[in-house]
Amino acid sequence: MAALAATPATGQARPTAAAAPKRQPTLPPLSQPAPPMRQLDLEIPPGPAPLMRGMQPEADPRRSGAANYGAPVKPQKLPKPYPPRRIGLPKPFGPQNPLPPLEPYKTSAIAKRALKLRPTTQPPLPAPPPPVTVAVEPTIKVRPRPKMEEKPYDPVGVGIGSLRLFPYVETSGGYDDNPNRLAPQFNPRPSKLFRAEGGFTLQSQWGRHSLVADMRGGYSEYFDYPLASRPDAVGSLTGRYELTRDTSLDLKGSLSLDTIRPGAPALFSGVQTVQVVNRPIVFGVSAAPGVTHRFNRLEVSLRGTLERVMYDNTRYSNGDVLDLARTSYDGYGGGGRVSYEVSPDLKPFVDGAYSWRVHDQPTDFNGFYRDSNGFLLRGGAAFNVTELVKGEVSGGYAERHYADWRLPPLRGPVIDASLIYTPSALTTLTLRGSTTLNETTLANASGVLTQSVSLQLSHDLLRNLNVSLLASYYNNNYQGADVVERGGSIGVKLDYKITRSISLRGSYMHELLDSSFPNADYTANVYLVGLRFQL
Repeated sequence: MAALAATPATGQARPTAAAAPKRQPTLPPLSQPAPPMRQLDLEIPPGPAPLMRGMQPEADPRRSGAANYGAPVKPQKLPKPYPPRRIGLPKPFGPQNPLPPLEPYKTSAIAKRALKLRPTTQPPLPAPPPPVTVAVEPTIKVRPRPKMEEKPYDPVGVGIGSLRLFPYVETSGGYDDNPNRLAPQFNPRPSKLFRAEGGFTLQSQWGRHSLVADMRGGYSEYFDYPLASRPDAVGSLTGRYELTRDTSLDLKGSLSLDTIRPGAPALFSGVQTVQVVNRPIVFGVSAAPGVTHRFNRLEVSLRGTLERVMYDNTRYSNGDVLDLARTSYDGYGGGGRVSYEVSPDLKPFVDGAYSWRVHDQPTDFNGFYRDSNGFLLRGGAAFNVTELVKGEVSGGYAERHYADWRLPPLRGPVIDASLIYTPSALTTLTLRGSTTLNETTLANASGVLTQSVSLQLSHDLLRNLNVSLLASYYNNNYQGADVVERGGSIGVKLDYKITRSISLRGSYMHELLDSSFPNADYTANVYLVGLRFQL
């Protein structure tokens, strides 16, 4: 129930202000006087009244607890923030602020001793220096110098898809004092010559597989001795196709085109007055497909060999023709290699092969059966010594047996080597040695065991001027006929590169041969000067 209170005038009870309904006050019209205000009867509940705005607590007797309906108190303003702290200039160097310690040179004894005694853990980084507010003079940015190319005169090649082709053409002219390499008894006559040569190198740019091909061919024209004019060519091909991470298919091929000199023992007519008037051509091509599998560091390779060698007929000064083409033959065979990688710089191996040779005709023009079979077994290692000496050296034994019982076996040691020594970035020394078992048509001779070695020293006098010294030696042993030939050559070559595409070349070569066969010795000197164009 609502609380009731009695009024002093009437004594009647009326509802208190807590129960009275709220009414909006109405203003009297301006023309009428305002009615007198009535005194409100309010009942204040017991207990301390809440503090209102502007009131003080009861502990402060200086102020009353009545409500303050005067002017509002203005809020106090917050103090202004302190300005940022000024950082002065760096302290001048002195006893309290000494200079940083000197750092020894990297090549000094103190630096080397400190390098040996440096701690294994990384020391903490020093605290960053305090910021400097002084003005800094702007520095001028200097463009770095472009890096100098190592070989600025090497060809850049022509892109063919993912292959890179490096073609070239070379022309030269000169003088040869013995074009046909005849013995002094036959009065060789000199001749001026013109030589044209062309070729290319093809390299793949694949990620997994590889293909490298090298081919060159040329022709030498002798103006004063046309019968001595001859072609020559040589080429090689090496390819690899990765079947899996450890298995690959390999392919090696070669091509050669050469001529036989008229004074060779195999072309001797038997009459001193009858001479060979042409240079018979010998053309050969071979292919060796194979597969290689790697068992961790152990590598096993199997390969087959296919070979075709063709000969041209020989013409004599009396009009006779020597049927040399019947000695053309086909070769078949197979072999394998097992190698083990001891370290990235040493890889020993064992190599073996077996082959057959079948001629187009059962007998040659002397009546000998030339079909044969033989084997080759050798061992060696491929190595790389401190990036200065690298290559491959092997040695072994080879032997061939012929269908004709009158021909003794062709046998002998086999030594092969390929070494590259680079004492400096400007000098390169290349040593190559090989042993081959070749066919012959000399009567009573089963074959020719040829051992050869070549040496080339190349030095760059300037970035575009190279000089090379060349020397070679070979030994031909006609087993069964007791004929031995020893020959060699020595010379010098100059290569001046005008641009990447044009270079000027000059060379001199001296050749000689000492043979136990009668009237087979010769000496020759060749001078050449020419231009080379390459891309």
